[in-house]
Amino acid sequence: MIGTRRAPPLPRSALARAREDRGWSQVAAAREYVRAAAELNIPAAELDSLRISISRWERGEHTPDEQTRRVLRRLFNLTDTELGFTTRSPLIVVDETVELAARLASTARVDVALIGTFDQQTHALRLQDRTFGAATMLDQMSAHIRRIQGHLDHSMTPAIRVGLARVLADAGALAGWQALDAGAAGRAWEHFNRAQDAAREAEEPVLLAHAIGEQAYALLEVGDPDGALEAIKYAAKLGSHPPLLTAWLAAAEGEFAAASGNTTEALRAFDRAQQFLPAGATDESLPFLSLNDAHLTRWRGSALARLGNPEAIDDLTQALVTIDQGSFVRALTGLHTDLATAHAVAGDRDQARTHIRLARSLAAQIGSQRLLRRLDRILLPGITGQNL
Repeated sequence: MIGTRRAPPLPRSALARAREDRGWSQVAAAREYVRAAAELNIPAAELDSLRISISRWERGEHTPDEQTRRVLRRLFNLTDTELGFTTRSPLIVVDETVELAARLASTARVDVALIGTFDQQTHALRLQDRTFGAATMLDQMSAHIRRIQGHLDHSMTPAIRVGLARVLADAGALAGWQALDAGAAGRAWEHFNRAQDAAREAEEPVLLAHAIGEQAYALLEVGDPDGALEAIKYAAKLGSHPPLLTAWLAAAEGEFAAASGNTTEALRAFDRAQQFLPAGATDESLPFLSLNDAHLTRWRGSALARLGNPEAIDDLTQALVTIDQGSFVRALTGLHTDLATAHAVAGDRDQARTHIRLARSLAAQIGSQRLLRRLDRILLPGITGQNL
């Protein structure tokens, strides 16, 4: 019997890949679209209509308008180009030799001063990220990474390559953290790998340890705390790190140990972090780290909340008073999320609901899908279902 030959599957569109990378069905993507649209004060259609529209966008039958693309950029933390919405120009045949020569000539103009400018731009983006979240800086961050990577790809000067690689290692780790916070774990993993490759080329064990440490959070996000714990311990052994980085790595180890359910190991790691934390808690050579007593107390409280330890509420309440709430909005959002978790475990439904509302409002402002998912998983005493 001759079977019916099946048509080959159509290639997945960029939009479909972005949705599937997050593990969303089209129905789930429609729900998330409504949430993102509300954050931007943009009207959204009914769920059934949205699901049909998403299907048509993914198949290329319709192209969303600018207002819709704005919501999709916020939702997926991707640019129009990365979502496949860039209007294609008529095919232009380009002499590859001429194109390569032009790129090499452009990169030849990169000097130490310009590398310093790239470094300053990365730090400016980092400061904005701490306050406003990644969703508001999507286009700038993507363009920044592409620009640095493009110059690195076309530089043959060893000193310039090292300088560009150093900046890319920092920028790549920041982009990875932003993608992870926005719910794009697959894209975050790519950014962290890029950051590690750049750190190795620059021969910077500090930047390499930091990139590995942040990538370990992707393992935690996908439910592998033991893998995260192994990765952070490996990062700590890469060299003799500055005290601030040693403290940061130890605190991350404490968080991962708590996520693995090991209370003793977690508390020992946080004691070690406190021991290495510099008195000034700043290091100009480590602009990507911001860790002081208030942040470390918050971090320890978060780990204790994971473990259901009643001491978590005291640590987190203390951190709430001392943290710089205006400059570290994501940290503040995480703090309210941890307080909601701790109060829920303690059986205090009213306090848990109060912190859930505060955290959900802040998470919506900064577009943190990671924290919104954590909030959705909190179980209030005596309630099943949505915790609003």
